Amino acid sequence: MRTMSTALNRATDDLVALLEDGVRYDRSGVSARARACFVEVTERWRENPAAAAEAWWRLANLQRLQSQWDDALQSAHTSATLAREHALHDVEADALNIEALVWSTRGDEARAQVLFERMLDIATAPGTRAKALQNLGGLVAERREFEAAEKFFSASRAEYRVANDARGEACSLLNIGRLQMERGDPALARETLEMAVRDSRVAGDLEMHAAALLNLGMALGELGLIAEAEERITTAYGQFTIADIAQQRVRCLIQLATFAIRRGEAPAAQVCLDHARKVATRSELPRELRLIEEQAEAVRALEASARRPSDGLGLSRGGDRT
Repeated sequence: MRTMSTALNRATDDLVALLEDGVRYDRSGVSARARACFVEVTERWRENPAAAAEAWWRLANLQRLQSQWDDALQSAHTSATLAREHALHDVEADALNIEALVWSTRGDEARAQVLFERMLDIATAPGTRAKALQNLGGLVAERREFEAAEKFFSASRAEYRVANDARGEACSLLNIGRLQMERGDPALARETLEMAVRDSRVAGDLEMHAAALLNLGMALGELGLIAEAEERITTAYGQFTIADIAQQRVRCLIQLATFAIRRGEAPAAQVCLDHARKVATRSELPRELRLIEEQAEAVRALEASARRPSDGLGLSRGGDRT
């Protein structure tokens, strides 16, 4: 009897260690190794249902980032069901978080908001509640409800601090910096986003580090520091390509196209947009396809202006921030 119990404990410990390995691979951008770890844990779910439930939502997140929408939803639902059966409320909330992020990316913000609010109803851990608050802030920021978004982000950062989660605080800084930029203060956003770049690097999360670099590049571009901006965004693009995160690759390309338009370089902008359109179409990203079309209109206007005889007026420069 003691031998059987020892063997069971050893198997449980092995699965926890395997799950932890998957998390490390995931945050280091080694998505294939992370996926293999998570899948093995899910396949051995009877040995440790709690570890398997967490592995399912982490696998769902990888699938979401790589635009495998149906797989991501199925994995998130499996995680939530297993967590619910074993009264793992925070794990269930994490699964709802991934499902909500899928719907948000697919353009169904109302459905996403219901799920984020459900997260807050069932989550007890500060770090899990912080995720819900962070993502609710993101939704209202998209609607340009800046005061409400700021409250959500501040509340989220406070929860991350309670949880002693440095990575989570870096995420909060990233979103606060983006909000400052959207409110028309790129100088303040630059300061905040530089802290997000530093803290995400220290936390060892390459995906978040790349996102911080992308947003810092956008702030630098608004300040007219185009060469510095392009350097940050190109670095971010490389990291997103390695991790195969289509949505962020597209956003990098759209921003690089914006800079090319400002310089009057229509062919360079078109190359970026053509590549972005291929990635967005393959990954079924409706919001990004709309942004690409907006930038394509600016390219066509630039080309038309170049064909017209000069009338002595300067070209109006601009571009949507992504």
